[in-house]
Amino acid sequence: MKGGRPGEPAGPSRSGYICVLSDATGATAERVVRATLVQFGGRDVEVELVADVKTVGAIATAVERTRMRGGLIAFTLVEERLRSEIVSLANEAGVATVDLIGPLLRALSEYLTEEPASVPGLFRQAGDEHYRRLDALSFTVRHDDGLAIHELPLADLVIVGPSRTSKTPLSVYLAHTRGLKVANVPLALGVEPGPELQAIDPARIVGLTMNAEVLARIRKTRLEEMGSPAIEYAGIDHVRRELQACHEVYRKRPRWPVVDVTGKAIEEIAAEILAVRAGK
Repeated sequence: MKGGRPGEPAGPSRSGYICVLSDATGATAERVVRATLVQFGGRDVEVELVADVKTVGAIATAVERTRMRGGLIAFTLVEERLRSEIVSLANEAGVATVDLIGPLLRALSEYLTEEPASVPGLFRQAGDEHYRRLDALSFTVRHDDGLAIHELPLADLVIVGPSRTSKTPLSVYLAHTRGLKVANVPLALGVEPGPELQAIDPARIVGLTMNAEVLARIRKTRLEEMGSPAIEYAGIDHVRRELQACHEVYRKRPRWPVVDVTGKAIEEIAAEILAVRAGK
């Protein structure tokens, strides 16, 4: 704790005031202060959060308000210049300060032999990205295999293709690693794509295909794993007709890029799709 001239202004009574300054949301700093105050259960202390502090003017305003209320400032500012300013202004005003992050930044800088980025809000950005990907995963699961097809316009990417061409694992992978909201829609033999697909920007649709023999083998293996009897779905003739029908759909929609997934890992397919999207 720094600053403070005895008797100017008078110290707080049983009630108090703490101003929490942050160059980001300040949520963590406020929680730290409130958690610490629990150890002083007999005191009535108001905690005010001032977030997104980026200028000396904002600091000066907070210092003056805190001085008038006989309070204390707790701050988390990653930029060293602003940390110096707040200590300097607070000392001049006789306001006590507590730097919640500066000592840790200095210790970590020495330990890691690296200068900190000093960019406000990086933790918030990382958190935002985490929740964005969770939201994308939730969307992708809800829109698997043609579900909620009326919501296709909300998707970042729509993957279409015959059954067992890795549409679902590919969708989940892209949602998890890229934060894309992905819907996938099966193309079945004898069933024309619905009007929902027609309404989507072709740049957001990708068609999948696969070698007929490989696809038939994958389907047969899947049926055996499920204990199901052999059916036409896994027969080579049926698979060839189905793929022929899919390619007819693709030919009618030349703006849909088509990716052959035969023998490719999910990561490889995803990279190819992203490259196609980037080239549009």
